[in-house]
Amino acid sequence: MRILLIFLVGLCTTFGISGQNKKAEKEAAGLILFEKAAAAIEAKDFVIIVDTYESSGGTFETNTDVAIFFSHESDFAFMQGWIVAGNNYTNKVNVTDYSKETDKKGNIKVAMQVKGAFVTAKVEVFLKKGGNYADVIIYPAKGDSRRFSGEVTLRGESKYFKRPGEV
Repeated sequence: MRILLIFLVGLCTTFGISGQNKKAEKEAAGLILFEKAAAAIEAKDFVIIVDTYESSGGTFETNTDVAIFFSHESDFAFMQGWIVAGNNYTNKVNVTDYSKETDKKGNIKVAMQVKGAFVTAKVEVFLKKGGNYADVIIYPAKGDSRRFSGEVTLRGESKYFKRPGEV
């Protein structure tokens, strides 16, 4: 009986430590993703493919189309798809009034003004420390704001589809 009790206590301790290790591993992996996303934002060379978005009815929907994205490429940004740009063009927009702030917890907020032939808007990107998943809000000069979320990835590593013929 004593041997069984000792075995059970040892087993419970092992599972407790194993659970803590898994949590620590998950946090470390999230931090690596965050650092990579933060570096891509710093380099102004990133893509956010829409994963979930707020529909016109106020509910959140899932997107599976890799042709709906927001990307930042040096001095320009590309907005493609109705969810992001309010049209179905590949909108090449100039980026002005770019600012990046990091709060006390390490979260990153990027704000920028974008202007193109069919899109003029303020874009805000929120990246929480601990992962590469960002929330984006677009405030167009005309119309309702758009909200979506997705992973921030380095442009060269992203699997987005940019249509030819940008406007």
